[in-house]
This record gives sequence, C-alpha cells and structure tokens, in this order.
Amino acid sequence: MVIDMHIHPFCKEVSVTPSLQQAAERIYGPLLDRERFSHFSALFEFVFTQISVDDIIRSMDDSGLDKAVIVAADYTTAKGVVAVTNNDVLKLTRMYPERFIPFCSVDPTMGLSAIDELERAVEAGCRGLKLVPPIQLFDFSDPKHFSLWEKALELDIIVWTHCAHQVSIPGTDARLGHPMLIEPVALRYPGLKIVLGHCGWPWLLETASMVARHANVYVDISVYIDRYHYFPWDIYSLDNVEHKVLFATDYPLHSFKETLDAIDALDIPQSFKQKIRGDNARQLLRIE
Repeated sequence: MVIDMHIHPFCKEVSVTPSLQQAAERIYGPLLDRERFSHFSALFEFVFTQISVDDIIRSMDDSGLDKAVIVAADYTTAKGVVAVTNNDVLKLTRMYPERFIPFCSVDPTMGLSAIDELERAVEAGCRGLKLVPPIQLFDFSDPKHFSLWEKALELDIIVWTHCAHQVSIPGTDARLGHPMLIEPVALRYPGLKIVLGHCGWPWLLETASMVARHANVYVDISVYIDRYHYFPWDIYSLDNVEHKVLFATDYPLHSFKETLDAIDALDIPQSFKQKIRGDNARQLLRIE
C-alpha cells in the first residue's frame, strides 16, 4: 500500500474564503517581487478553477497511490484566508472514503475558538491536524498553545506541522519552521504524535535529531525531491528510525509520480524504500 501523508486537495469542489480572487490578492497581490512568486500564484488560480477531485483520483491511480492525507489550511489571522476548509476535506472524504484521510486545520492564534474547532472537526471525522507556523505566524513552543496540544492528545490525533523554511507564500517567517521549536512540546507530551513536514529543510540534521530522540516525532519527505541527496538517509538507518520516515508530496507542488520516482532512484535498501512508500504511514495512521 502506497500512502501520501500530505496533499492539498486543491480543486473545483472545495472552498477558498473570502473568495479565490480576494484570497489571491491577499496572498500574492502586494508583492514587490512578483517574478519570484509568479509560478505559485498561477498554480493557485489554475488548480482551484481547472482541476476536479476526480482528476486528483485519476492522478493517484496512474501513480499507484492507494491513499492520501488531504489537508485543510487556515490562515485567518495572518492572511485572512482559508484555502480548503475543514468541511471541505470531510466532504471529499465522504466522496472517496477508501482513498482520502482528512486532516483539519485551525489557527492556533485564535485560542479557545481554535480548540473548539479542532474538537468539532475531529468529532466529524478528521484524523489529524495540519499547521504551518511560518505562515500562521505562531511559535510552536509557546506555552500559550499547550492547551491545543493537550486537546490533540485527548482526541488521539496526529499533528502535522510545517518544519522547513517557506518559499511558496510571501511574508512568512522561516524561524517559525525550525524543528527545535518542537522540542518542548515533544518532551512535555510524549504521547502526542507529531510529523515534521518537508524534510526539515534546511535543518536536516536537527530534524534527524528530533526524530531519533523522540519516539513520538516523525518526518515526511515532501517537496524537496531535488535535494534528496542532502537528506541524511544513513543517519535514519544508523539511529534505527527508518520506520519514522514518511512518503509525502505536498501535491500539487509536486506530482505523485515524480516523488515516487525520486524515491525509487535513491541509493538506499529496498526495505527502507518500502517503509517510506507506505508501511510507516500505515502503522502511524493505524490502517488495517
């Protein structure tokens, strides 16, 4: 079974608030460096107007992908934008219950209302929480967010957090993507399963340290397929944590096939590749 731990279900069937045009203006409108972000802004418009959920499923089928974690994205405070709502990921999962696994998103800076929304979304069927500190502009280690982690632990869900710098959206704070900001939370809540997204780029060794030292911390290898030769695969093997490396694409930023091809090309044992493609995610997600 091949499982993608992180895709954005950007398609015609989902919502962007306040509207696609206003969201694009709020995210990409006031740019001083338009050329740098032109690809991302064009992709943002294209996927929400031209791609259907059936197209996503066909791409999964063509690549041999069995299941995918689909994520919502709540950037309310920082950007005034929600790009796929929690209700959207639940709706798509009802359409394809054997293919999609829904992860909700909340804005941690909204305090109690974020906790209430997390509880509502999980009770409605979401299996995890997706967060992007560099965009949402919050510090994962700040004690004022401990009540959110306690609720996630109580609900027995996975917390996926962007653990890298951020290049697709302007005005983000890379410092908030540093893996060591997860340290106090991993120590305080050893039962809370945390996935560090996007390889931990560029903090690859710090990310490997987090995964090796904390039984509850995992890493996904999405986005940076052209930099896999920098990723310390041997360290994960030496530290006996191959079982905590997860396949993910961050679709549509990268396709399912090109990421799987990049894994196939790695000079690591086939047994490790098999763990990455799906065995590890299957265990983490408790899929029979």
